[in-house]
Amino acid sequence: MKRTSFLWAIAFLLLASCNQSKTKDASITGEDTAAQINKVKDAAEDMEKVKDELGKLEPLSLDQLKALIPETLMGGKRTEFDATASSGTGMVTADYELNDSITITLNIYDCAGPGGAGIYSMQYLGLLNIQEENEEEYTKSIDINGGKGFEHCDKTSNDCTVTFFSGGRFLVSLEGDNVGAPALREAASQLRIK
Repeated sequence: MKRTSFLWAIAFLLLASCNQSKTKDASITGEDTAAQINKVKDAAEDMEKVKDELGKLEPLSLDQLKALIPETLMGGKRTEFDATASSGTGMVTADYELNDSITITLNIYDCAGPGGAGIYSMQYLGLLNIQEENEEEYTKSIDINGGKGFEHCDKTSNDCTVTFFSGGRFLVSLEGDNVGAPALREAASQLRIK
């Protein structure tokens, strides 16, 4: 039952995002709708397969996760890091100070094992096709490092977050204080997390 509900929720989100790209005067035939529904269903099934495969993987140790953290990022030296294991999955965090006012935080979640597959589902798939904007902030889906991700920015402070899936098992998030989304996408392109 949970699997069916999950597939329908993903299908609804994908269908909603597909419908937003249609113009208002385009007519949709029954065949077009059926093709869209099948496409959404296939995409949801593919995502569910990835989640199932992640659940079967053995989570990495904290030492293995720490090895993924680079010493420098965008010319900034790593100032501190933290490694945590909880609920059957691990996460590492590192801070990089680029100058007195610019800091980037790198978070890497191991999405292996049941706990990690849950993180993949909730923190990645749940936001993958979202589009929101108001006067103060926005969240949107993006193409990044050959895959899909999303970015969120506070327009008033230029504090942004870019999140993407990497290496077939890692959820990667870059948070920037006084760093815009283009700079975070550039930092993401420098990462070699596999």
